[in-house]
Amino acid sequence: MIRAILLDLGGPVFNEDAEYQAWTELLLEELARAGLSVTREEFAAVLQEEIARCEPNPWLSTAWRFVRPDLTKFKTILATFRARNREFQKELPGVFVRPEAKEAILKLAEHYLLALAANQPPRALELLENDGLLTCFRWQEVSDTMGISKPIPLFFRMILDALGVRPEEAVMVGDRLDHDIFPARLLGMSTLRVLVGPYAQQRPLSPLHVPQREVSSLAEVFSALEGMRG
Repeated sequence: MIRAILLDLGGPVFNEDAEYQAWTELLLEELARAGLSVTREEFAAVLQEEIARCEPNPWLSTAWRFVRPDLTKFKTILATFRARNREFQKELPGVFVRPEAKEAILKLAEHYLLALAANQPPRALELLENDGLLTCFRWQEVSDTMGISKPIPLFFRMILDALGVRPEEAVMVGDRLDHDIFPARLLGMSTLRVLVGPYAQQRPLSPLHVPQREVSSLAEVFSALEGMRG
């Protein structure tokens, strides 16, 4: 019996293309500043490889591929990346709720307990509230407000405990095999992968990285869940 849906935000709900583009532009600038001539095409090709093998932060691992083994250059790039990212997370400029997300979330909330399960700053809650979606969620916390983040299993256990449901009564819906599917399956949850954004390129590292179902957008999640219940 499915009682609860844990829903990731980045990817399935939020279009984060602006953020990913900002990371790419920043790292290209920093690589050039470090004296390395890297084309946009070269960077994109390596980035795709890093995403496919489920690197936790493929943008940084891509930067390392170009500067290795120069740790000094990498640490300089890393410091700049972290500082810019902290500023970006305050407002999430260019990030927005996908058009199909509102109707999908409203429909899911009519049939299931909904919980946020996202590595996001507090600003993400404001974006949901602005679109009238935050009240659809029984659990309205994100990683920054919880003090813990994915893929740590405790992140998911905290949410399940708050909802009062067992792992086998919940489905994790997300776009990342490493942050969403794998830890959820470790705990005994069912999993559904939404193939949107760059992480659609990820490839399973083990049987536990393979989701029960895959869909192309949040609009298909309700039907997929009905199929899983059947």
